[in-house]
Amino acid sequence: MKRIPTIIAVIISILLLLIPVFCLWILAAFSDLESSFLVPIVGVLLVVLIGLVTFSISNKIWLKKSIILLSVIILSLFGAMEGENLYKHKYIPSISVSNNIGWYGKYMPFTNSKELSHLDKESSLHFSKDDKFPVVDGATALLPIYCSFVEAVYPSDCEIKSFVKYNTTIGAYENLIEGKTDIIFVAQPSEEQIESAKKAGIEFNMYPIGYEAFVFLVNKNNSVDGLTLQQVKDIYTGKITNWKSVGGKNRLIRPFQRDSNSGSQTAFLAVMGKEIDLLPPETHKVSGMDGLIDVVSDYQNHDNAIGYSFRYYVEKMKNNKNIKMLKLNGIAPTLENIRNKTYPITDNFYAITIKGRESEETKKFINWILSEQGQELIEKVGYVALD
Repeated sequence: MKRIPTIIAVIISILLLLIPVFCLWILAAFSDLESSFLVPIVGVLLVVLIGLVTFSISNKIWLKKSIILLSVIILSLFGAMEGENLYKHKYIPSISVSNNIGWYGKYMPFTNSKELSHLDKESSLHFSKDDKFPVVDGATALLPIYCSFVEAVYPSDCEIKSFVKYNTTIGAYENLIEGKTDIIFVAQPSEEQIESAKKAGIEFNMYPIGYEAFVFLVNKNNSVDGLTLQQVKDIYTGKITNWKSVGGKNRLIRPFQRDSNSGSQTAFLAVMGKEIDLLPPETHKVSGMDGLIDVVSDYQNHDNAIGYSFRYYVEKMKNNKNIKMLKLNGIAPTLENIRNKTYPITDNFYAITIKGRESEETKKFINWILSEQGQELIEKVGYVALD
């Protein structure tokens, strides 16, 4: 067997190394594989290649075998990477993350909570022990509001856990319909919740008490800072499937949704409109706003995700540094833009009762919430009061 000159072996080594590097870059360009994966892969290939070429310099037959072996290694790496990529970004099934409700205790009234807000002056309304205190319940994002209301008006020595509940939006509506609560603090009801009330022979009294922004969220490492409302609709209908289409990286988009009848899901459906054919919610669904934000913020597994929530919950209650709220139509969801109505998705939140079931104390409480002091407390908590 003739020996292959060293210089030719070196040239062959370089060419063999450039082929897999080029192929990997092509793979990265036409899939959502990030170029950061290339560094360790190329390093492994280089080590293997040097060993094979060194061993085969003196033998053409071994050189041919080495090229075949290297080709098999390259194809195996391609298959493994692309398989992992598809599993991670396309075929992971519905994710269910339970809402951790244990933390709500820090918002309970009369516990010296630093999470609640207070009036500068004494409240104009005070319930006494002889009054029939309204039982209140509500959405996660509105917990700081209604607990601040209670602390301002209810007597400090009352059995507070009997009158202040936290069952999230879905549970709050169910309890109101079943007569277990008197007032719930929530976003607008879903069609299903309205229908449930009709079947029970009751009707909601809906009192708008303030304004809030509905926001869309992405991981902080996502290069996209804003979308148009139409782009959001196109993402959730499957017309836009890659972040590259909206100015981001070449990455598949994972659009997460919430449980049906949750406050944020109802708000989301109102934004999308009835005529739009949305992607099935079960494709990427998360239970609880807490869970949704955790999923979107998880850089390792869901850095290509998009989700939604309410501004106050994201900014004040969750305060996760790994997510960011997107601008919509170029407008950021700030308090100022909510107040002047320039942010595209600004809506009321409500105190809701049942017609014909309102006690005198419930009526007084609602009137106080709508008064100057009640609206002042809404602003102090961090929401936007009524005009």
